[in-house]
Amino acid sequence: MRKILLTLIVLLACKLTSFASHIVGGEFELLYLQDYEFSLNMIMYFDEKNGAAGAREESIIVYIYRKHDNTLMGSYTLNKTIDQLVPYSNIECSDGQLITSRLYYSNIITLPPSQFDHPDGYYVAYERCCRNYTINNIESAIPGSGISAGQTFYLEFPPVVKEGVPFINSTPRLFPPLRDYGCVDKFYFADFGGIDDDGDSLVYTMVTPYSTIDTQLAYPVTPNSGPYPEVIWKQGFGLENIINGAPDLKISEAGLLTVTPKFEGLFVFAVKCEEYRDGEKIGEMRRDFQMLVVSNCANESPVVRAREKGKSGFYVEGNELYFPYVADERCVEILVNDVPVSGDFSEDVTIRAIPINFNAQLEGIEITETLNAPLQSVIDTARFEVCFPQCPYVIGKPYKIGIIALDDACPQPALDTVIVTLNIQPPPNTRAFFAETVNSQKINNITKNVTSAANGNLTFDINGFDLEDEVLLDITPLGFNLADVGMTFTEPLYGSNDVSTTFNWKYDCNTEDLNFSQGRDVPVSSGVRKAFDILLRVDDVDQCTYEDPKEIIMTLNIDFPDQTKPKVFEVSKPGASYQLLKYKYGEVVDLNIKAQDNDNDLISLFGIPRNFNFEDVGMTFENKVGAGNPGITSNLFWSIPCQYDGELDSLRVSFFVEDLDDCQLTNTDTLDIDILLSPPINSAPEVFMTSLNDVEIINDSISVIVGEAIEVNIRALDLEGDVVVLDILERNEDDPFVFEAAEGAGAVQSLFSWTPTCADLTGPGLTRDFELTFLVQDQNCYESRSTLRTLKIHVQDLESGGEQLLPPNFFTPNGDEYNAFFGMFKRDENTNELRNILPIDNCAGQFEEVVIFNRWGRQIFQSEDREFKWFGENASAGVYYYQIRYTNQKYQGSVTVMY
Repeated sequence: MRKILLTLIVLLACKLTSFASHIVGGEFELLYLQDYEFSLNMIMYFDEKNGAAGAREESIIVYIYRKHDNTLMGSYTLNKTIDQLVPYSNIECSDGQLITSRLYYSNIITLPPSQFDHPDGYYVAYERCCRNYTINNIESAIPGSGISAGQTFYLEFPPVVKEGVPFINSTPRLFPPLRDYGCVDKFYFADFGGIDDDGDSLVYTMVTPYSTIDTQLAYPVTPNSGPYPEVIWKQGFGLENIINGAPDLKISEAGLLTVTPKFEGLFVFAVKCEEYRDGEKIGEMRRDFQMLVVSNCANESPVVRAREKGKSGFYVEGNELYFPYVADERCVEILVNDVPVSGDFSEDVTIRAIPINFNAQLEGIEITETLNAPLQSVIDTARFEVCFPQCPYVIGKPYKIGIIALDDACPQPALDTVIVTLNIQPPPNTRAFFAETVNSQKINNITKNVTSAANGNLTFDINGFDLEDEVLLDITPLGFNLADVGMTFTEPLYGSNDVSTTFNWKYDCNTEDLNFSQGRDVPVSSGVRKAFDILLRVDDVDQCTYEDPKEIIMTLNIDFPDQTKPKVFEVSKPGASYQLLKYKYGEVVDLNIKAQDNDNDLISLFGIPRNFNFEDVGMTFENKVGAGNPGITSNLFWSIPCQYDGELDSLRVSFFVEDLDDCQLTNTDTLDIDILLSPPINSAPEVFMTSLNDVEIINDSISVIVGEAIEVNIRALDLEGDVVVLDILERNEDDPFVFEAAEGAGAVQSLFSWTPTCADLTGPGLTRDFELTFLVQDQNCYESRSTLRTLKIHVQDLESGGEQLLPPNFFTPNGDEYNAFFGMFKRDENTNELRNILPIDNCAGQFEEVVIFNRWGRQIFQSEDREFKWFGENASAGVYYYQIRYTNQKYQGSVTVMY
């Protein structure tokens, strides 16, 4: 018993240690090393004040999943390599309320390209308990006592290969922690952005933090793939009011966190950082952290003012400070008033300049402290001189520079800003310009025409000038390489105020130099370029090194003889350049594509599937080459599978025709055909039943008596014209009726016939009910439909009429014609004919015989004929007895013979 109790205590202790409150936040990194090796790192921020020592793990196990289907790709052990405290921005601000450690877990892993090549990418996740139990804005109870909150560390990354080519990428890294606590009613800011080694764009947004899959214990027992649940916000909090600040916590595009807290407490938040390359999202990481807000932070913000040096009046924001080019100095004086905290006169003030409406490094600004000793009064003034360079940062218009003053108060510097609008006149300068020759006028563009008669050589000079400065020349061909088409420029010759070069083009339109399509996957409108543009830029090297070049486009035109354009079309619609064709699964695409050229040039016809491959779907089209007149035709054929399982429901095929004219000049025409696919519409076939004799069908039911013939035509109709099969459901070999299964396209019929006999009747009352279910099923290849229709047949025996049998009880065989015999007859009053009154034969009973006895019991007459007649041969007058026997009963009585 002691061993069991001891084990239970140890397990409980381990579990409580695992559940300990300690997580501040953190994130993943996946950094490229070489080949397919990466450094997988996880940073966890640990709360030293609230966290238990046992929760400080030496290693962790993380899991990588494929995003497309959440398949587990592998588990990886990361070992702790760094464990250090996060320092305050100002160490003097430490008061013991915020003590955070940065735990760094890392390992080198390999991501094989054969496994990590899915275009949707992958994600790495790690679930861990527990967040602090004193958090104000989310539910974070002790596990087992309410809604707990763990953290799922989460990172998405792209495949390591794309289209068979290695895709090298490192995720963002070096995200700074929150080093300081916030103060109620004090503006708070912190850099929360990372860097990307590949130069990818990073986009930051606030998101709701992830919890763990088990929100009751918040402790992972087994690996869990996503999606992961979010934490539960407490009443009054949410993504739009994370800490109920005014304004609330938000993050800028550059990763700057800002907030003005209104309430003290401990608040959790999360930031999503999305990684983009060439406009495409390639990754995502989530970063959690918590922010401590305290009250009674007494620091007041400094007040900054500005005035132009040498003047007494202070600058008013919105006005413009103008400094002409001849000004010896371009300086402003900055005065900063600051209120020390609690009589402490040891605070220092610093200032810095930032660009407001432009981007620049602000090189050349000089900031000089003219008075910034420790303040000696409740409100004292620090003074600075800010001087601006001769060359303005923005040309031709005023620009704004912010002067920020910061003190060194706790927990963060308080600040104030004055925005100064400057208009500094730059040194005078004239722009460089172009001329074809030294003595010509200024020009805006150069255009040269080249005929296609044969080959030739084009040569001319390009000259750039400036009236006072050196010049630089830049030559950029637009969309082609000079050497590919035989163009050259001589090495530029630079003078003190000019530059010159000579352009030469040795061309021949019948060579392959000009015949190229710039690497496109479809033909260009002409295999030979008809115009070449070259950008020429000349700029001077002026005092402020501003870029203000003169740019012209040098255009070289090739004049070709007129040629008619070939045409490509679908034979049934020769005038259409686009067709939208709709098909059902199981149908056949059979199109004749024709190309013609009136010049009878050699033409080529080819088809390009835009969003699929011919062979993948079984479509065929043969590219052809031939004479333009009468033209060439090729067939686009596709037998669409009825069970089409392609991912696309719209397939586009582009058909091109190219002709080849003189100088390899190519003209092109295009026909686009969209094939829109949809499943075939299929309704269930219908079943009709028609009686072919006097037997009526009422509500799919028939009532007949034994011996009465049934003839019913069963007909099935399919509106879509599919082949249908008609049969009886659950047939037996000994079925008494006649019905043959039938099959036909669109419609089918078969005759059901049956004459019930006594052998078909069973049970009391000699009646029987039959249910025959006819099944008709179409043979639609996409989705077969069927219909059941049941014919109910009620068969009953003939009524015998025996309950009304009243035979005659005497006869007079005296030789006259009246009452001459004894039989089961009655004279019909209307016809005066004799009618047999015996019960008719039916399945229940058939007539067997009649026997007549005298009064001593001796049989004197017997007959098996139901039409019997006893004429009383040799019978004396008196009473006789008869028995009429049926298979199921007897009728007996007496008859008197009288003479």
